[in-house]
Amino acid sequence: MDRRRCVFFLADGARVDVFAELLKRGDLENIQKYVVEPGEFLKGITAFPSTTGPAYTPYLLGKFPGRCNLPGIRWFDRRYYGGVPVSLRRFRSYAGPQSFLINRDIESDSPTLFGLVPGSISILNEITKGIGPAGKNRTKYLKYYLVVKSHFTDKSDSVEETAGRILIDSLRDPPRFIFCVFPGIDAYSHRYHPFHRKVLESYRRLDRYVGMVGKRFAELGELDDALFVVGSDHGLTSTHSHFDSLRFLRRRGFKPLYYTNVFRHYLDADSSVMVSGNAMAHYYFKNSDGWERHTFCEEIPDIVDELSGRPEVDVVCARTGGAGGEVKITNPRGEALVSMDEEGLIRYNNVSGDPLGYGFSSEKMNPSESLRLTIDSDYPDAPLQILQLFESPRTGDVVMSSKPGYDLRATHENPEHHGSHGSLHKDHMVVPVLISRPARYDCVRTADIFSSIVRYLGFEVPRGVDGRDILE
Repeated sequence: MDRRRCVFFLADGARVDVFAELLKRGDLENIQKYVVEPGEFLKGITAFPSTTGPAYTPYLLGKFPGRCNLPGIRWFDRRYYGGVPVSLRRFRSYAGPQSFLINRDIESDSPTLFGLVPGSISILNEITKGIGPAGKNRTKYLKYYLVVKSHFTDKSDSVEETAGRILIDSLRDPPRFIFCVFPGIDAYSHRYHPFHRKVLESYRRLDRYVGMVGKRFAELGELDDALFVVGSDHGLTSTHSHFDSLRFLRRRGFKPLYYTNVFRHYLDADSSVMVSGNAMAHYYFKNSDGWERHTFCEEIPDIVDELSGRPEVDVVCARTGGAGGEVKITNPRGEALVSMDEEGLIRYNNVSGDPLGYGFSSEKMNPSESLRLTIDSDYPDAPLQILQLFESPRTGDVVMSSKPGYDLRATHENPEHHGSHGSLHKDHMVVPVLISRPARYDCVRTADIFSSIVRYLGFEVPRGVDGRDILE
């Protein structure tokens, strides 16, 4: 019998620099003992949008969120808006009861880890597609209550203790795979800032449960066969100012559909704004063909230009009407076009200036070359991440990424966020990935962890995934 097991600790919102500092100070001794010493502390690159939910798909399906048609925690689907008014497919917000729809919203032929590994357990996790009757979603009905409690109260510590107790209870007869979410770092960072005392306590709480799990496997004599992964879905930055992306549209005479009041223009919207994280946002616009097709940047040049000049906005990405499916990237530093050919090669061309500060243009890059060339920039992996997002039919006509210190939501923001994520900036895209086996690379995409876990547990990696096996 194969005794290999994997426990994945999702440290929601953990920053790579905070992890490194706490490890250096000896504050995470269990993670050091059970994960770092036998394995690696890697620099991970998450997916765009760098936000909870969509950024789980690389870990759990091995695919970027755009390729799962999951472009944000809020989205609008123009394909259904002009149809039946009561359709549940018109728009979505996973920041509420509609989180129960996330599994049916995922459009991908690739199985999840839960579908590949029979008897898997999920704890405090939204994406449980494929878990099946043999698996166990241990917080299926409790999750929403705990998520609301974590978001609207100052009690994320008790939520994490609940998740931790369920995790330890699951080890009486350990399954092959467990995925457990610890939401405190993210929740307290939003409420205060990423370096607040309560945020650091959440890192230490995670460490305590890693120690309890490691000790349990040692007692069972199975520690040598266990793979422990500690990973984050996004970074976080402190937020001092909010750009009201909803008011921006209203002042121009638009009637946008938005959360939290989707009924205000439920039937007659001519636009929509959907914010994730809150440092990225989608804009959707009705055009001369109604809602039947996407609106191209050539049709709304004034909006694109004004947004790109806003002091709060870092990068604006917009669909173009060109035959090659190019995406325009623009800000005051310049303009670039990015596209992908049929062979999966990326073309990145600076039209004027250098909007992402790369210092190069390239006609052909494979995904590995694109990552290597951009990894040390302020926008690591952005060419590929922008392209994968725009593959989703639910992605907006215009996508904004805010500057650090700013976010894109002011109206109806309750509670007010003092920390944000979701953008293309390195402080949101670079995440800690700690894995208890030696790796071939020191920098990885989070999608690589899916393939590595699948192979480690003895299963075949599905075709068409975005990651690679990184374990030696």
